[in-house]
Amino acid sequence: RYKNAEFAADLAQVARGEGAYEYRDPVEFFARTYVTEGMAGLLEQALRRVTGGAGGEPVIQLKTAFGGGKTHSMLALYHMMRGTVSIDKIPNVKPVLKRAGVASLPRCNVAVLVGTALNPTKSRRPNNLPGITINTLWGEMAAQLAESAGDLKIYDIIKESDRKGVSPGSATLKELFDACGPCLVLMDEIVAYAKKIWGRTDLPAGTYDNLITFIQEITEAAS
Repeated sequence: RYKNAEFAADLAQVARGEGAYEYRDPVEFFARTYVTEGMAGLLEQALRRVTGGAGGEPVIQLKTAFGGGKTHSMLALYHMMRGTVSIDKIPNVKPVLKRAGVASLPRCNVAVLVGTALNPTKSRRPNNLPGITINTLWGEMAAQLAESAGDLKIYDIIKESDRKGVSPGSATLKELFDACGPCLVLMDEIVAYAKKIWGRTDLPAGTYDNLITFIQEITEAAS
């Protein structure tokens, strides 16, 4: 028997290794997921991009009605791209690999940015990332990518921008992506995050204007 709350996928919770097993475990997740044509198209585009194939989109904006499956689709990307599971264990994804012209699942460095899970009023000092203090959305992204890549020096690329709360610019973000590619950045509930810093100039996370500039710069860097 399910509680209604268990049908609400939480990307940030899964990234922390928490929440229902059905969402956390990639094999269980795909065993319970019907890969729709829309999801298959999303996964195919991502596979083409990270493997250097033709036609892969660098930036994809998911637009659905409330409850339309945005978070579920991002969870599918998260589990497929981290290289933690064999394709033989998630057979319903095999047709997607065939469409993308890929023989096996790639291994990407992944960052998950969920606006409702982040607190812009506090700096964060992760226990597993010694010497790193995270303030901004771009600092959070860089720290996660550095951790995933196993090279904490990658964070230093945007360290000053994170400390000062100023968006680092597309050239610096491209340098970051080049240092840890192939990589995948999943962003959810960013409007909620923006609302929390609207009109504030005294937060470690920086200003609303810098956040909007970062969104523009990251799309340019990825492209």
